[in-house]
Amino acid sequence: MPFETPSLPVLINRTQGDLAGDALRQSDAQVLARTLGGTAFGLYGYLDWIAEQILPDTADETTLERIAALRLHQPRKAAQAASGSVSYTAAAGALLDAGTLLQTSDGRSYTVTLGGATNSGTNTAQIQALDAGSLGNADAGLTLFPVQPVQGIGNTFTVLDPGLSGGVAAESVESLRARVIRSYRIIPNGGSAADYETWALECSGITRAWCRGSYLGPGTVGLFVMRDDDPVPLPDAGQLALVQAYIDPLRPVTAELHVLAPVLVPVTYTLRLIPDTTATRAAVEAELRDLHDREGGLGETLLLTHIAESISSASGEQDHLLVSPSADVPAATNQLLTFGGCVWLE
Repeated sequence: MPFETPSLPVLINRTQGDLAGDALRQSDAQVLARTLGGTAFGLYGYLDWIAEQILPDTADETTLERIAALRLHQPRKAAQAASGSVSYTAAAGALLDAGTLLQTSDGRSYTVTLGGATNSGTNTAQIQALDAGSLGNADAGLTLFPVQPVQGIGNTFTVLDPGLSGGVAAESVESLRARVIRSYRIIPNGGSAADYETWALECSGITRAWCRGSYLGPGTVGLFVMRDDDPVPLPDAGQLALVQAYIDPLRPVTAELHVLAPVLVPVTYTLRLIPDTTATRAAVEAELRDLHDREGGLGETLLLTHIAESISSASGEQDHLLVSPSADVPAATNQLLTFGGCVWLE
């Protein structure tokens, strides 16, 4: 039977009864009873808080980080700074020092990590965001300016393809909480599929992972990962290599690991809505996105009945005609079905 914390009025009434009863209702004992009752109520509240810190599903941020440090191989994942390359013009023999500060027109700051002596004309340099986090990510073509002029160096730097990437915010409290809870539910088992997925989720930026045994033959392991918080959620070769390097010392020596990116397969929905309003369309799209998040795992078939159910669950929807897809949508072992938008029929 769970313990119930008495309310403050109940504690005050108890103390009043213990002290004097009704005869001293107007005496100093009334004030004393309220003071003692308030103290007891605060102590009960503190006990409630302590009870919440015992388990990770209710622990606050500080306690959760302490639990994670004790239970997880990789505690809370720190923020990562975006990096990439830029081009600039310079005179022959000019020197671009590492640590040179660059800034965008909107105030984002970057530092040169790899400079050196320049050639006459166009040169390239490696830069990194000064502040860690996703705000440092940028598309190719962005122009940066040196905070202080550099002799022999042009006053504009241009971000080269594929842009500045790799900037990741610090792991959210709820993401950390989910990993800690997972550590209670899934016991390490010497290189099981769940172990590979756990190791992948310990890598910075990785939000989802799927393990497939014997993917390329006996003794091989296919590990597919996604970075849903990035502007481009599909990991590139460098990000896949980082996951591979992290897991290699942890995996069984007999396994041949291949870290891969899923093949994204957009699913486009063609349908007619009743009533056909902007709000109803938005609600249907939100429900379909949620369906893909819940049931569109790697290699998982999207059921037609569940698609229809999601559309019918949208706020404001009274009826609909779904033209396509007209059957269950299958996915290959390496495919991930994603929401590809809606085509609205009049």
